[in-house]
Amino acid sequence: MSAIVSIIIPSYNYGFVIGETLENLLAQNFQEWEALVVDDGSSDNTGEVVARFAARDSRIQYIRQTNSGVSIARNRGFRHSKGKYIQYLDADDLLSADKLAIQVDFLEHNPDVDIAYTDHLYFETDKPDIFYPDYEMNHHNWLPKIDARGYEAVNTLVYSNIAVVSSPVLRRAIVEKVNGFPEFSNYTEDWEFWFLCAIHGARYTFVDNENARTLIRIHARNTSRNIQIMQAGELEFRKRIVEAVNKSSFLSQEEKQKLLDRNAASTQKLYKYMMYHANLLSPEQMKLLSGLVDRKTFISYYFKSLNYKRKALFKKGR
Repeated sequence: MSAIVSIIIPSYNYGFVIGETLENLLAQNFQEWEALVVDDGSSDNTGEVVARFAARDSRIQYIRQTNSGVSIARNRGFRHSKGKYIQYLDADDLLSADKLAIQVDFLEHNPDVDIAYTDHLYFETDKPDIFYPDYEMNHHNWLPKIDARGYEAVNTLVYSNIAVVSSPVLRRAIVEKVNGFPEFSNYTEDWEFWFLCAIHGARYTFVDNENARTLIRIHARNTSRNIQIMQAGELEFRKRIVEAVNKSSFLSQEEKQKLLDRNAASTQKLYKYMMYHANLLSPEQMKLLSGLVDRKTFISYYFKSLNYKRKALFKKGR
């Protein structure tokens, strides 16, 4: 059976759940797929678990690399893949049984769409039958649902991420066009990848079907990231947005200026938030924050933050 969909699964020490993820793929109603598990230098039993599945089903392949990061792992998997469509899947996530079938059918009947994405649900690993629309479990659905390309798609992605990485099914051609995931991006690699697809003209379409869902596992491994480091990664990404927008060949000058203004406002808002919530006595935090902007901007926000904290203490003491 030829592979119509290539499912690319980076994994780093996820041996404790990768078996469940692969069982989930075997239960998909759409069967014309291949799965490429790229082991990013795991020190656990990931290789043994995947080997057992590969022995059962030749559609499952195991690729090992030295620890190099999730983007390099995804790109390595893509280079080994053969499918017409690409499904990226985190090693601890699951897909609803009809997800691939629904999205492949949609793309087959809508050749002008490059990326078909769906809704997602979060679940706690010890409570697999209770689902939430958001990571914080506040019942807030953050997902922008668009059918757009060009300025509208780029504008949406300048403001925020558009999808979790396991939600879309993509045409192979768009992945080739943007050269895969940005390997220099830290903590925003999926968001930046979607942005790059949009700036290269990809059409995004949200497929509104409750039978097509990505199920994202919440557990200690994916809640341990330092929020400030993630925010710093976003600021670095926003610098690259400026360069990409200026280089765009399909955006008008008016559209470019609107996007640059929106990006600048988001950058300022985020940096202000980071400074106002930073520990100004921490050399580590100050080194991080000073390296994100020019010296004049850092000093300005440093004193603004001091004043903000002084007023907060005064108000609290009254």
